[in-house]
Amino acid sequence: MFNFLEKYLEKNLFYVSVIITGLTSVLFGLFYAFFKDNIYNEATSNFLDGTGVLSAYVTTSVKSNSHNYFIIGLAISLIFFFVIAFILKVITKENYFKCFNLINFLNIILLIGLIFSLIVIRVSIFPYIILIVFILIFMFMLYCSLRKIFKLDIKNSFMFLGILSVIVIFVLIMFKLFV
Repeated sequence: MFNFLEKYLEKNLFYVSVIITGLTSVLFGLFYAFFKDNIYNEATSNFLDGTGVLSAYVTTSVKSNSHNYFIIGLAISLIFFFVIAFILKVITKENYFKCFNLINFLNIILLIGLIFSLIVIRVSIFPYIILIVFILIFMFMLYCSLRKIFKLDIKNSFMFLGILSVIVIFVLIMFKLFV
């Protein structure tokens, strides 16, 4: 796999990386919108279960804005990928496009995880567990790629993964603020 990744980075297929980023961001926006819809529907049905008129009023008058959640998820994921590529460029001192291509080649892992998560989105907790597993696989593959392709030492590799983890936590907090 790393040989294929090295060839991909040598060809500098930036347009392919932009397409992968767009697909990942659209799927993440969909996931976020469905996630918010599930939380809203479950919370209102559990909270107002058996209240009759109040339940009917709230469920018909207060609707979740799925398209707003989609746009928020799309925008935050796009910003996330470009910022991560910039931080990787600063740490590795490589060309920005090469860093962007690496991040977005590995986004294929996230694409697969998002597709599986969207397929089972209506099933309790499974989509979130699936997505977390694929994010961990993404981070592991990124670590291996940094070590093999960019020849980064362990200190810089862990520093980048630490920064990435802080940014992921920040993004999760940002999503929570937009509830």
